[in-house]
Amino acid sequence: MKPLHFYSLLLLPCISLLCAAVPVIAGGWREARALLKWKASLAGVDETLSSWNLSANSTRSSPCNWAFIACNTAGEVTKLSINYVSVNGTLAELDFSAFPRLETLLLEQNDLYGTIPEGIGNLTSLTLLRIMNNKRLTGSIPRSIGQLKQLVVLDLGILGLDGAIPAEIGNLTRLEDLSLGGNSLTGSIPPEIGRLEKVTSLYLSGNNLTGSIPREIGNITELQIISLADNHLEGELPLTLSRLVKLTALFVSNNQLEGHIATQLGNKSSLNDIEIFRNKFSRLFTQSICTRGGALQNFAANSNEFEILHDLNFQNCTSLASLDFTANNILGDITEWLGTLPKQLTEIYFTQNQLYGALPQELSEFNQLTVLELDENEISGVIPSTLGNITGLTTLNLRHNLRTGAIPTGLGELFEIYSLDLSYNYLSGPMPLTLRNLSKLALLDLSNCSLTGHAYGLLVADRFNSSSNLSFPDIEILAIASNYISGTIPIELCKASNLDFLDLSNNALYGDLLDCLWDLPILRFMDLSRNSFSGSFPISSTSIIILQSLHLASNQFNGTFPLLLRNCSRLITLDIGVNNFSGEIPSWIAESLPKLRFLRLSSNMFDGIIPQQIFKLRQLQLLDLSHNKLKGPVPVDFTNLVGMTQEQQEGEIIYDGLHLERIQLVWKNGNYIYSKTIAFVIGIDLSCNSLSQWIPEGLTTLHGLRYLNLSKNNLTGGIPEDIGNLAMLESLDLSWNQISGQIPPSFADLKFISSLNLSNNGLSGRIPTGSQLQTLTDPSIYGNNPGLCGLPLKECTNATASTHNQRSQDGARETLWLYCSVVAGFIFGSWLSWGILFCNKMWRYALYQYVDNMQEKIAKKKAAYRRSRART
Repeated sequence: MKPLHFYSLLLLPCISLLCAAVPVIAGGWREARALLKWKASLAGVDETLSSWNLSANSTRSSPCNWAFIACNTAGEVTKLSINYVSVNGTLAELDFSAFPRLETLLLEQNDLYGTIPEGIGNLTSLTLLRIMNNKRLTGSIPRSIGQLKQLVVLDLGILGLDGAIPAEIGNLTRLEDLSLGGNSLTGSIPPEIGRLEKVTSLYLSGNNLTGSIPREIGNITELQIISLADNHLEGELPLTLSRLVKLTALFVSNNQLEGHIATQLGNKSSLNDIEIFRNKFSRLFTQSICTRGGALQNFAANSNEFEILHDLNFQNCTSLASLDFTANNILGDITEWLGTLPKQLTEIYFTQNQLYGALPQELSEFNQLTVLELDENEISGVIPSTLGNITGLTTLNLRHNLRTGAIPTGLGELFEIYSLDLSYNYLSGPMPLTLRNLSKLALLDLSNCSLTGHAYGLLVADRFNSSSNLSFPDIEILAIASNYISGTIPIELCKASNLDFLDLSNNALYGDLLDCLWDLPILRFMDLSRNSFSGSFPISSTSIIILQSLHLASNQFNGTFPLLLRNCSRLITLDIGVNNFSGEIPSWIAESLPKLRFLRLSSNMFDGIIPQQIFKLRQLQLLDLSHNKLKGPVPVDFTNLVGMTQEQQEGEIIYDGLHLERIQLVWKNGNYIYSKTIAFVIGIDLSCNSLSQWIPEGLTTLHGLRYLNLSKNNLTGGIPEDIGNLAMLESLDLSWNQISGQIPPSFADLKFISSLNLSNNGLSGRIPTGSQLQTLTDPSIYGNNPGLCGLPLKECTNATASTHNQRSQDGARETLWLYCSVVAGFIFGSWLSWGILFCNKMWRYALYQYVDNMQEKIAKKKAAYRRSRART
């Protein structure tokens, strides 16, 4: 027995190792089976998951060698990290209970859909859970998330989650990083969040959270970053924020928060980034933020309700670099305010306020400035020449102020400047040629400044210092409209390959339009209107033209409708009015320019008929063909004009993020230039042509029309009976035509009509009464219609009304007597031939049918006559 005992002792370690390995193998098998089951449930599997399979040699292969998986030394799965791999499926079939040792779960941008299962609460060893960028993953955050008490990082950002933040999240007391941003979560922030005392980063931005910020947030004393932006939070910042002594960044922009800022923050010398823009904050005390200099670098408070300039004393903020108070209502002296700012500032944004006074010469002391935006204020005086000393400036914006005098030549020293906007001021004098030195300019706007000079002198650089000869080779936005700039467009401008927006309108430029302008690769907006350009257009272009807005009105262009425009399939606005174009309007407009919304061809010499194809432009909102030589009927098919069948919301069409689309119209007997409200302008102007026949009935289906002008044509017939369907109509002009009949009763339904002209027609009868029509008291709007009566003309009397209807009644009587005579003659003649008819059966039946038809016609005439008598 001794030998047996000896061998048993030798086998004991092996048996022990085998016994220890059994649970490991069993555990690995369970994990592998869970992963393979999940893989089988996926709709589409990325080939990178091909390693997820069992070996042919063993039914108990460990998943530790599979892609995206890591294990501990015991062979248990501790990490599942599948990032940027499309699995295209749900998490429903993933058995989370099979992973008792899983510490890290990372699922980012996997095209997951469905919901996060409650079973995720079984991963009780998890320390890091990050499921991100799976926007089709919807539903609520499972309450079982509160069971993951080992979690240090919880990131469920940029998903499609909705519902409330569960209160159970307060159980995760080891959390240091909580991110639920970029979802559609609703409800309020639960007060239980205050139990997460170790959290350093809190991201709840980009949801639909409501209510106030809970005061319990002050219990999270380790907080360094708070991001609650882009929600619907309201109320004031809680005073408990003063406890967060480690706070470095506060992001609460785009909410409905109000009250004071800074007093609630307490002494926050650690804060370096505050973004509170687009709220309702009204008071600010910076002293508590910048005690002992502080760490504040960025303060963004644009679009709030700040008013008091004295609250904005940042002089002690010695680390401040960027300051933004755009779009508030701050009133004060610019010189006084600049004196309260630290001189190390690099960015100042103070657009859309009420600053007044003059910029001081001492502005050059801000020698680290890169951005200075003071546009849309009331700053007056001259532009200080010392601005040229701030050589690091990349953006200078003083547009829409009250600046006077000349542009200082010193601005030509700003060699790093990228954007220069001095437009809409009261500047004068010549454009300084030193601006040609600003070779890095991408935006130059000198519009509406009454400047003089020659286009060539500004746009063409010294040939010895520039290989391209274009002053601004990187220019993207060039606007020098409404000045006194003369000369021709230099051909060097065609080298501006980055040019996106070109506005040279309302100057004294002349000459032919350069053919090469059509070859600019990314030009979307071109306005050359109100100059003296002449000549015709090239027939075609080999380039792809991406123009969206083309304004060439009020020049001296001639020839037929530009065939080149057939290549401009992206056009939204086409204005070539007030030129010398002639010939017919082409029928290819709708096919080649399907995105047109605003079409103005007025005051040219176009002839022929209006092509029916124009009325196939589904997005068309404005059609102005007035003051041409068009003839024939108005097309009758309006069914495709979807853009005119419904009310458009007021709004802006903006190019390059700055410039508004605009168009000039004659509306309500006045000349208007629409820009900010152009999106709601819907109208048709066919006036001053030779159009004939009647007003099409289908015109009244365009319920979104705000103005309609068909005056000074040869239109006949009556006003459409359902004219009242044009409920949005504000301006209507049908004067100087041959329209007859009565004004339809539905005319009283035009509730918004404020400009009306029906004069010089053949209208008759009583003018309808209506609440809005009663406000139009000028009798001339109905003038030269001898048959009209009623306010504001003379009141109708019985005799007058009888006279008004005399012609129609006389016509009815004549018709009645005619039929009576025919019947009498027929009866007399029938006696002469009665004997013959009596003998011929076929003739007799024909006679009976004829008599029946005559009797029916006489009955209808009598009924019409009685109705006309009843109306009088």
